[in-house]
Amino acid sequence: MVALVIPVGHFAGPMFTSPEAEAPESFEIRFRDGVFSLSAQEYAVWAVAHGDPEKVGQRSQSRTVVEAAAKDAGVDDPGPIFDSLVNDGLLTQVMPKGEAAREFARNHQIMPLALGLGNTPQQLGAFQIGMPNSARATVGYDVYHMWLFCHREENLWKAVTTIAKEAEEANAEEAASDRDDKIELISDPDVLLTGLLEAMPVLISTSCVYIDRRS
Repeated sequence: MVALVIPVGHFAGPMFTSPEAEAPESFEIRFRDGVFSLSAQEYAVWAVAHGDPEKVGQRSQSRTVVEAAAKDAGVDDPGPIFDSLVNDGLLTQVMPKGEAAREFARNHQIMPLALGLGNTPQQLGAFQIGMPNSARATVGYDVYHMWLFCHREENLWKAVTTIAKEAEEANAEEAASDRDDKIELISDPDVLLTGLLEAMPVLISTSCVYIDRRS
């Protein structure tokens, strides 16, 4: 298992400072309550770290993959830039399981983008995210639920543990019911978090979420 590279911050666009400018002065990334102004090379590395929607499901979004994509984008030596972005908090590397995943979740939060498009009678367990008539990503119920509600809490770990507790309570009610088709929700916060992190490359590459720093 390799560490997953996750870009942090919300892209705010290029910044031009002169009407005669042929290229942006910088590329702006909102980070917490401030803004980073990146050079074109820095932005290229940060941007490719979001992944290619056509490829993220085929390979892990590792540092090796990101640096290779940066070279393809014209960055000759992406390694030092990658390290600098990590130091600034604009890139992070996280293992999707264990204490490293929890630490990431304590310090970050996911922010939903796009629209929830729900499921269909033909695929009850598949929930779509995107724009009207244009789904960008399809996820299971648990990831969809976290995508909808996690941003309401202080950080991702608090959100996941809250959702896990609610699932535990719902499971208890379901077990006591007379229904024949009982449904059991995932109530282990670590399992929920791992599932969300494993879905993160698809959600990020399709602009269904961005990640913000919370501490």
